[in-house]
Amino acid sequence: MNSLGVRFCRVLKTPGMTTPRRVSRGRMFSIQADLPRLPVPSLQQTLDKYLTTISPITTPEEFTTTEQKFASNEGPQLQKLLEEYAVGKESWLAEWWLNAAYLDYREPCVINSNPGMVMPAQKFNSDDDWLAYAARVARAAVDYKSLIDNESLEVEVLAGKPLCMVQYYNIFSTCRVPGLKRDRLVCYPPNKPNAPRHIVVMHNNQFFSLDMYGSDGKPLGEMQIHKLLSKIVANSQDEGPAVGVLTTGNRNTWAKTHASLLKLGDNPAHLDKIEKSIFLLCLDKQPRETHDPSADELSRSARQMLYGDGTKASSTNRWFDKTLQFVVGRNGNIGLNYEHSPAEGPPIAALLDHIQDYINKGRESEPSKGTTDIQHLSFTVNGSIEKAIETAKTEIDILGSDVQLTAHNFTGYGKNFAKSIKQSPDALIQVAMQLAFYRDQGHPCATYESASTRMFQLGRTDTIRSCTPKSLEFCQAMSSGSLDRAALVNSLTEAITAHRKYTAEAVSGQGIDRHLLG
Repeated sequence: MNSLGVRFCRVLKTPGMTTPRRVSRGRMFSIQADLPRLPVPSLQQTLDKYLTTISPITTPEEFTTTEQKFASNEGPQLQKLLEEYAVGKESWLAEWWLNAAYLDYREPCVINSNPGMVMPAQKFNSDDDWLAYAARVARAAVDYKSLIDNESLEVEVLAGKPLCMVQYYNIFSTCRVPGLKRDRLVCYPPNKPNAPRHIVVMHNNQFFSLDMYGSDGKPLGEMQIHKLLSKIVANSQDEGPAVGVLTTGNRNTWAKTHASLLKLGDNPAHLDKIEKSIFLLCLDKQPRETHDPSADELSRSARQMLYGDGTKASSTNRWFDKTLQFVVGRNGNIGLNYEHSPAEGPPIAALLDHIQDYINKGRESEPSKGTTDIQHLSFTVNGSIEKAIETAKTEIDILGSDVQLTAHNFTGYGKNFAKSIKQSPDALIQVAMQLAFYRDQGHPCATYESASTRMFQLGRTDTIRSCTPKSLEFCQAMSSGSLDRAALVNSLTEAITAHRKYTAEAVSGQGIDRHLLG
């Protein structure tokens, strides 16, 4: 999988996901100024490490050529410029990475970079059950937002070190806006005047603004939200123009259509409402069709969260530029799709954990005073926009049909087994993936695993290069049949140790990929 490959994970109290621990170190930004700044590794260290990591995937001739090029390049001059640039900055990398990894990327966000996450499926006996559950999801999300707004989340730690919490501040009321050559990210944090109070609800391709707070400033209770959602569904029995599908297209194409939308009717105000909304709540009706009718329900749910499972299902009932899109399907499939540029997975996983805990507790929230009626965001479209919508529909169906996705629960063993043999669960699985690929293809390949660099200010990620000389040796040993069991165990242990070593270096700012980007 490359860095912009299909992202999907299942969330049930996030089993199997490595999430940082929370400890009582004070409020969420209490240690922010004390966090170290991302270092600039030494040039020679990075070059040596790079050559080591490419050795399993290059021929001797390719390796020699690369080694010679590295020995006579302009690296020392660039290193000096980078070290000078880094002086005094919270992070020399943050803006470059945001642009290079996300905002400059011109292919569609959907499938290529937006992850889909699946929550436990439900069985709804009626529309009333469906909307009551959707109201609970929305209320739980706002409950979590209050912890962020009050800065009352505890600081997370990894390997005993506190982590940067800024990403939590970026997940609500944030949206990506298309642009020619480069998109932009807009965020409306709670500490600024006129902070957003509304969410946007989608049903049947139609958009509605729903104020989540009463006149007393308190969040609406679930019964109040349920009543407003019922009104939204009653007022959107017919399909609206599939404006949301435009967010599935090439970013330059979408930017041009976005500029055209802004010239018509009340569209600027409606787009502003979507961008500023706390999050989107997508109420998916029963799909007419699915891309893969033979798939099991979990795999179909994964498709629904990843890209809506096609235009005859729910791909048009989305706004893929929005950081948070909660999906509550009439078919009982529940989950989330998120635009990746503001944050990595752990803040999103923590949010979904909170929502699941809130739902499981089953307590009814208190109503607020003075609810505001829903507002229908009715887009104006002309002939050229209608044509763009039809083109986008065709393209997302083509893109979706090219996705091979099976969600599989492996029950043979889990992290507890890995820990019982004193091995890292992550490293064990990464080496197993190397072996699977090697057995299937007969050779290794360059592999990307994300390493969090949040122990530094504004930290994001670096690359763990999971294909190592030791992992290749293990794969060759397993395939040759020439070693006894003890020797194979020893080779596996060495491969796991090499992976853990590289992981430790990457999370401590000594990876090579972000340095080479700089």
